[in-house]
Amino acid sequence: MKMNGTIKTVLITLLVAASYFLSAKAVYPLSLGESSSIFAIWPPTGVALVFLLHQGRIVVPGIFLGAFLLNATISSPLVALEIAVGNTVGPYAVYVLSKRFLSEDILYDTNAVISFIWYSLLGSVITSGAGTFVLHMNGLLAAEDRMVGWLVWLFGDLIGFLLLTSLYISFRLERRYNKALQDSIIEIGLMLLLLSSISIIVFGSGFFFTQRYPIEYLILFPLLWATIRFKPGINLIFLFLITIMAILGTTSGYSLFSMEDKKISLALLQFFIFTVTFAVLLMTAQRIQMLRILYEKERLTLVDPLTQIGNRRYISDIIAQEQSIHRRYLRPISMILFDIDHFKSINDRFGHDKGDHVLIELTNLVRKIIRESDHLARWGGEEFIIILPETSLESSVTVAEKIRTAIESHDFGLPLTITCSFGVIDMEEEEPYTEVFKKADRKLYEAKNAGRNRVVA
Repeated sequence: MKMNGTIKTVLITLLVAASYFLSAKAVYPLSLGESSSIFAIWPPTGVALVFLLHQGRIVVPGIFLGAFLLNATISSPLVALEIAVGNTVGPYAVYVLSKRFLSEDILYDTNAVISFIWYSLLGSVITSGAGTFVLHMNGLLAAEDRMVGWLVWLFGDLIGFLLLTSLYISFRLERRYNKALQDSIIEIGLMLLLLSSISIIVFGSGFFFTQRYPIEYLILFPLLWATIRFKPGINLIFLFLITIMAILGTTSGYSLFSMEDKKISLALLQFFIFTVTFAVLLMTAQRIQMLRILYEKERLTLVDPLTQIGNRRYISDIIAQEQSIHRRYLRPISMILFDIDHFKSINDRFGHDKGDHVLIELTNLVRKIIRESDHLARWGGEEFIIILPETSLESSVTVAEKIRTAIESHDFGLPLTITCSFGVIDMEEEEPYTEVFKKADRKLYEAKNAGRNRVVA
């Protein structure tokens, strides 16, 4: 077992190191100048943080190894070692702060997004500060270029943190993207075409127009529209693609950001990318917060506040849905209506608190017996309904009998036996739920008139 754990650690270290190294090499063609340090975005910082969030501290050696190997290709081993320390500490600081003070759904809360940006800024200050200090102390960075070099490094790392980590978090939290893609594939395709067309015009304005116009921020309109229409993972992919197109337009010399002074060009481009990323992340968080509030309000209208199961409105919607499925596929569907025998006397003798306890305890007991596909709701007072999809009348009677005996034998903490009466029916596809309930109610009263504590179908 110890050997297996060691092999796993070694493999993870090599995987992280390779990912860190290759993500850096992947952006070399996007350099804005002859120097390999002129980058608008530095993906390795984001890659490092993603691995930390996914695997934890076990990836730290891999981050350090990847940073060392990468820097060793362009500097001496000693300089590479010193820079690798900063490249490791920066992402690790962001990871520690995020795990300590933020929940995993960072993107779904505006305050969390702002905090995460601050943490990422701190991590970028560490990586860029350590890197520029090491280069300056080793005579590889002139004093007059130190401030500019630090800012370029800082914004490149910051954008790497925000873009790649946001993509990872959004896809980790969302489990239904395949369904979303299937449901909205045409709209997503049209939006991608629109964004690509606008990006080509906006970031290639020098190619299309003799005079360059400041139209770069027009890209915000379709991007924010995508943020409103699609789930976070989709709009963040769009943001990443726009970032790449902005960099390509600038490196080709056609963008408004393209200037003779590569450092000024880079600074303008980085500020643009950071501003757009900041706006999209906040817009995403604001939208998700609003949807959560609306969802919670909708949920509260469908849930019984005492027992925390569905209420009358909830079960009415379920009946309509199940009847539609029954009509389409001709599958059986049944209903069980039951109530607690002599419940009023329980409230009168022991008080409403004890009566509420019985309702809650009974609900929990029934939940354990029925299937996950069955629907349990409190119809009102001491009456409950169970909808059983794809269940024949005979099978539903068996379920009702099982519930009846379980309730009768259960200790509710009262000096009497709690029993229930049950009415079970087949549901017809065209009947309104009011008629369905009346049929079940008649069977329930037959059970009561027959002496209670029994099932009638």
